[in-house]
Amino acid sequence: MFTNAIITTNRVLTNPITISYGHNDLDLITTSFMSTFNVIEYLYTANMANKNYEMIPNNYNQYVQLYMVLQKIQYKTKNKNLLLLLKIIQDALVGSINTYTLYGETIMLKLDKTNLEKKVDEILSNKNVKFVEMSNTSGQMTITKSIKLAAVFNYYITIYGMPAYGVGFDPTKIAYLVDILKTRGINPYK
Repeated sequence: MFTNAIITTNRVLTNPITISYGHNDLDLITTSFMSTFNVIEYLYTANMANKNYEMIPNNYNQYVQLYMVLQKIQYKTKNKNLLLLLKIIQDALVGSINTYTLYGETIMLKLDKTNLEKKVDEILSNKNVKFVEMSNTSGQMTITKSIKLAAVFNYYITIYGMPAYGVGFDPTKIAYLVDILKTRGINPYK
């Protein structure tokens, strides 16, 4: 009251007695918080939007830390518009983790389906086949060679299709499949 400091005040028209001291809710969003938003957008929501589900991080500790940062900002403001934007960011983060999980479950179901189809083929193959020995016969003979790939490559081809000539297998997708196969108890390299 007895200082030389100048205080800028804005009177609110709906209640002219209340004085606002120029506090802007956007001042809450520091460089650190913006860095968090960039991480969420770059690693989580952009990969979800671009359907690069296997690129979404599965580091649960990182996810919890990002979620807690968003909670911290939400506790500091009462601005409904800012709270809505923060809630949208938080829901996008949760949605990307849920998308990662659902994508993994879909891949596991495809693997189960492929394994069941193989078992049905094994059961039905060589049934009702009778070998007949013939002597003094002539004809042509065909030789075939089969190559057995590691499980991770077989499943890669089943799920993503054969890679284009000269491109090769996508290492990110291979790493994702390796994690899924290991959780299912399947040796990915056998």
